[in-house]
Amino acid sequence: MNLPKQPSPWVLTMAFALSLSRFGLADPAPAQPPTAVPTPDESLLGTVEVNGSSDSMPPLPKLAVVPMFPTGAPDSIVNLVVRRDMDLSGQFEVLPESLSPSGPFTRTTPIDLASWRERGAEYLLRVFGQPVGADAARVELVGEAYLTSKAPPSAVKEPPPPAISGDASAIPRPPEDAKPLFRTSVSALTKNVRAASHELVDLLLGALTGQPGGFASRMVYAETVGRWRRVFVIDSDGFDLHPIGPVDATALSPTFGPGGQVFYALSANYSPFQIVFGEKAIRAPFAVPGSVMGLTFSADRGRLAVASMVDGRSQLWLGQSGALSPMDLPPFANGPVFGPLGKVAYVAGTPVQRVYLDGKPISPAGFMASAPVFCDTPQGLLVVYTVGVGTGTDIIATDTSGGALRRFTRHEGANTYAACSPDGRMVSFFSTGKRGQGAGLFIAPIARPWLAKKISSDVGESLRWARP
Repeated sequence: MNLPKQPSPWVLTMAFALSLSRFGLADPAPAQPPTAVPTPDESLLGTVEVNGSSDSMPPLPKLAVVPMFPTGAPDSIVNLVVRRDMDLSGQFEVLPESLSPSGPFTRTTPIDLASWRERGAEYLLRVFGQPVGADAARVELVGEAYLTSKAPPSAVKEPPPPAISGDASAIPRPPEDAKPLFRTSVSALTKNVRAASHELVDLLLGALTGQPGGFASRMVYAETVGRWRRVFVIDSDGFDLHPIGPVDATALSPTFGPGGQVFYALSANYSPFQIVFGEKAIRAPFAVPGSVMGLTFSADRGRLAVASMVDGRSQLWLGQSGALSPMDLPPFANGPVFGPLGKVAYVAGTPVQRVYLDGKPISPAGFMASAPVFCDTPQGLLVVYTVGVGTGTDIIATDTSGGALRRFTRHEGANTYAACSPDGRMVSFFSTGKRGQGAGLFIAPIARPWLAKKISSDVGESLRWARP
């Protein structure tokens, strides 16, 4: 595999300075000889398990989804979304539809658990849509989870008591000998069936694993289009990709802010970058000196961190809207990101940048690090980020002290800009790898990164993942 040669840290620093001069943000620095940077020992990053053969990882429980007949909307939409989301989640091995017993299957067809058990299914989902009374504009999406054996597999937690939303009396009941383990419903406008299907998946995951899922969410990123760089929003499963903002300007560092709005830094006609939000690029009421190069909000959208260039130097600002204060940080600080309990991570240093948390470096010394993000996983809080390795870049994670290092990717081009799902169980990232599924946007279960799946062919930057 022929990979593009990665520029040295000195070349990256010079390119960054020159790009700033292009936008009138800094004078080009005079050429200086590069500082000798020793080649780091890649063995410090460890390896990536590729098949899940570790004795510490039990096999995934097998789950089947009942194929509904007829397959018209909304039944076909909710069925496809549930099957895809469950597969992406990495919590189950989703059996192919071809293994289903002979049908046809409808909303009221008796469930023959023995037949599904013979096909290997340990758990069974039946999902469908039905009208809400005489209101043709609304639909009720129903989800039922069945256990095919008397005792649940040890790999899946005992589910909580069934919870039903909406009018339970309107939901067709299966025969008494095949009672669902869990039943729930989500009411939605008919035009929003796909989005509501993600909400249904999150409820089903919560029942089967003890923790709700994170699929009722969106990702946002920036990508070069022609001469300019635009902001794009995409659903968690790779659908409904659409741009936001002007077509003739350069956008940086999009993120979700108050009210679910997309905020980003924008430069028109090579002017300094300013914070704007929404499709119409409305100027945000944040007083930030200099030219904004990055921004992020806390999970509750109440705090803001901004990286800007002031008089040719980077500066981080932290606080509430309209009341930002500068942070006393090492040189070249940038890329701030919030974590739980008010934690803030960022990258800083020269000539090799490292990830810092609470004023201390936590990324391995000698590796160029960038784009940190917090992942509050069921196994503990992680900081996930990109490191330069050889001719490419990889995604790795550590705990908040820099220990317990884990490697998610290895030698598949440039793997960059990790983002964590709202439930903390999945990580997304861009990859330029040409083998296997090819380049694009990937989702991987944090516990089983070898199950990474491509959801889009786009390769962008500054990826964020959050609930609306």
